[in-house]
Amino acid sequence: MKKLLLIVLGALLVAQPSDAQFFKKLFKKKAKTEKKKKSGSKADGIDDEAQVAMADWATAVDNMNNRNAFLNIPLGIKADRFEKGLIEKSFTERKPEGKQTAKSYVYEGDVYGAKSIVTLATTDQTVRVYAVDVEEEQIYPSLQAVQQRFQVLKKQLVSVYGQGFVDNQGEAYTIQTRLGTVSLHYERGSLTSSYTIGFTLDDAKAYCMAYDEMDAEDKEYENAPRGIEKGLAQACNHTDLVGLGVKLLQNRQLKAAQTVLRSYDYKVGKMSAKSVPATFVMVDYQATVSMARKKQNITSATITATDDMAAICKDLKTYGFTSSDQKTWRQGGMTVVVSTDKQGRVVVTLR
Repeated sequence: MKKLLLIVLGALLVAQPSDAQFFKKLFKKKAKTEKKKKSGSKADGIDDEAQVAMADWATAVDNMNNRNAFLNIPLGIKADRFEKGLIEKSFTERKPEGKQTAKSYVYEGDVYGAKSIVTLATTDQTVRVYAVDVEEEQIYPSLQAVQQRFQVLKKQLVSVYGQGFVDNQGEAYTIQTRLGTVSLHYERGSLTSSYTIGFTLDDAKAYCMAYDEMDAEDKEYENAPRGIEKGLAQACNHTDLVGLGVKLLQNRQLKAAQTVLRSYDYKVGKMSAKSVPATFVMVDYQATVSMARKKQNITSATITATDDMAAICKDLKTYGFTSSDQKTWRQGGMTVVVSTDKQGRVVVTLR
């Protein structure tokens, strides 16, 4: 299967013009055509009644029972208890078609003003909810329509979970807190011009438990969990710098590049005859962009950020760039150089 994927990608690279060769992030998702039978209620020492929904982690003495939450229902509790919380909020269980080897935990109800399908992801051995997937039932007829809903839903999620960052070249918005991650996204239907929208969220501690309970095959489709210390996950230290940089080079006219920066929530500063500055700040994360200009065109972009070098290199690979030294990356007519400055910040220069 992997060889076939490489062959297909190679063919696409040859077929497309070099300047347009750009692959968006590929999100691997585990096939769920058949559900495994859960092993039951294995004892794990967690008291469901003690779990709280999104307490202020900065002032809490102990965050071990502090959880990311969905509609004020804390994740990390047993699935049956989570189900009870949904039913109390007028959700109804969606009965699956055909025979199932295990309970599906799929529900229908209102989420932020829209009829939605809510699916719970549970740990293999302890049947605790570690993630929630929300998909709106409405089909949006155009890109403009789904983007309008995206902005409304983004504002609602930010008011609940806090500030995040634009991801996947503008098709997603990720909020990564010390308690968990929320990812808002939309996508175009295959063979149609219609769009769907939804979001997923997880609890960092519960996901760490889920990952430990997965078998090796399942782990191939999942990201490794963030480290947990005193009940809190590591702070966010990576955003979509590669996607932003490439999009800037694909929109080299000055006004178009400024529009891209604003779409990524960067604040554009006062430009000079030779450069255009922009900044982005998110809690402890900071990024600056300096675009070199020649009249009304952008010639290069340099992004400096308190980011993770390994994660950026991984993104470059995912986006289709290649490198022999992990410093200089190329794809078609684009070149990316990755380095660090004296302050230890990552510097990404795109030409």
